[in-house]
This record gives sequence, structure tokens and C-alpha cells, in this order.
Amino acid sequence: MATIGLSKPYYAIYAEAGGVVSYSDGAVMGKATEANISIETTEDNNLYGDNGLAETDRRFANGTLTLSTTDLSQEVSKAILGLTEQAITGIDGVTDTSVKELVYDDAQVTPYLGVGFIIKKKVNGAYKWRGVVLPKVMFSVPEDAATTQGESIEWQTPELTGTIMRDDSATHVWKKEATFTTEAQAEAYIKARLGIAA
Repeated sequence: MATIGLSKPYYAIYAEAGGVVSYSDGAVMGKATEANISIETTEDNNLYGDNGLAETDRRFANGTLTLSTTDLSQEVSKAILGLTEQAITGIDGVTDTSVKELVYDDAQVTPYLGVGFIIKKKVNGAYKWRGVVLPKVMFSVPEDAATTQGESIEWQTPELTGTIMRDDSATHVWKKEATFTTEAQAEAYIKARLGIAA
């Protein structure tokens, strides 16, 4: 299967009680531009018998998700980074009371999230959509970088980096995926896994 596209990055707030994982307050993060999952495994744990290798074991240790979107809205930033929001007051010339500021401070509590997105593929001339769900991720505060505008626009998109972990279910799931014949089916799968209403 050849990968030809990426879409619909979703998040939802992760919770666990008695080994049961649940999600709430999910939404789409924006329009996806790039996603990369990098996985680290434990070192080989070899068992030797009869003068040779008899068994080996290698397991998921952790991973990194790098996700870029066309924009990272204030609402999404607040949710995925655990930021507080407050009204702007006492500034001459600022009369728009709908504008709020995000505050990065000691009160910030970055939540665990479930994250999902759709990978578009082409298989034997037919399109397929692979829904990928990472059950437990925590994002870092993204870097701020910008380049001045010149004669032509140089598109600059935000990049999020998150740590992929095992969830707190009995089998400690770290990834789920399924491949569908339509994008709508893949999106419904992600929403169902992240507890987002259809």
C-alpha cells in the first residue's frame, strides 16, 4: 500500500478508572499536513539453550508523535496543552472583549490525550483510508518560529511533538488501526474510539 495523503487529526482528553480507559471533550485539531510516528522498543532479551538462541523478546518502550496542522487554534492549544484563558483588560485601544489571552504558567496541567488521524492509501488502483488511534499521548509546548513575508508566501505550519505511551487498560494498548474503503468510515472509527459523538 502506498501512502498518498493525511487528514482529520482528532484529539480527546484521556481518563482511566479501575483499568477502564475513557475519553471526553474530543474535537478535530485542524487540517493535517504531516504526521510521523517513531517507535522505540526494548533491547533484545535473548534466551539461549542447546548452545544457540532459543527465544527472544522485544517490546514497545515508548514513541514520539510529530504532527503538523495548517493552524493551531487558541481553543485547541488550550485543550491539548492544559492552558488557562483570561480576558484582556486595561489596554488602551483594545475594546474587543471576545479576545482572550492564553496563559502559560505554573497552573498549566498538560493532559493525557487520545489522538487519531487518517492515512490515505492506494492499493491495486483502489483508494483506502487507514484510521490510526494512539490511545495515550502527551504533547509538549510547540516551538514558536516565523519567517518574515517576502515576494512570495513561504507557508509556515505549527508542529506538535508528543510522547506516545501505553494506556492503562489490562493489555496496555499503545496503538490501534483499521483500514476502510471510505474516509467517512475511517473518521467514524476514530470518533468511536475517542468517544466523540458522530
